[in-house]
Amino acid sequence: MAYAAAEGATSREIADRIVLSVRTVDHHLGNVYRKLGIRSRRELIELLRGTGR
Repeated sequence: MAYAAAEGATSREIADRIVLSVRTVDHHLGNVYRKLGIRSRRELIELLRGTGR
């Protein structure tokens, strides 16, 4: 899910791919952000691409 978001997929696209609600996707992405100490998809993209913050 985090990699799909980092690749630019919207919450709706991710939800459709894995048959979940958009709200569930947003909830889980929020957990990912909290665990990684980030606040946005932009930071997630930078982190997963290895460009730092």
